[in-house]
Amino acid sequence: MKQSVEQFYEELADCLQRYLPGGETEVIEMNMLRLKVRIYIAVSFFMDVFYAVRTQKISFALVQKGKRIFGIDDLDGWHFHPFGKPEDHVQMTEPSIESMVMQCTRVIRELDRKQ
Repeated sequence: MKQSVEQFYEELADCLQRYLPGGETEVIEMNMLRLKVRIYIAVSFFMDVFYAVRTQKISFALVQKGKRIFGIDDLDGWHFHPFGKPEDHVQMTEPSIESMVMQCTRVIRELDRKQ
């Protein structure tokens, strides 16, 4: 997924608008080399997104009460950290930005049902 920071952010923002319209987006860092975004979902619950142009590293993490509860990243190959077992690494093929946002949204919905 070779994209500029701007292209990545535009695609991310479009997906967030479609799948997580109630989230409040904060751009923590955005320059030519990297992007860090936090999407607030509820009190003590947010999604962090990171993208680095040079290394092409991408990371999505759902964090609740200071702990990752689900994540997807390509550090040492594409894998996800399953909901309920976020310390595990399950190999996967490279997902699209839309797919990563959708998977995070599914976890958010599952949490909503449990509360």
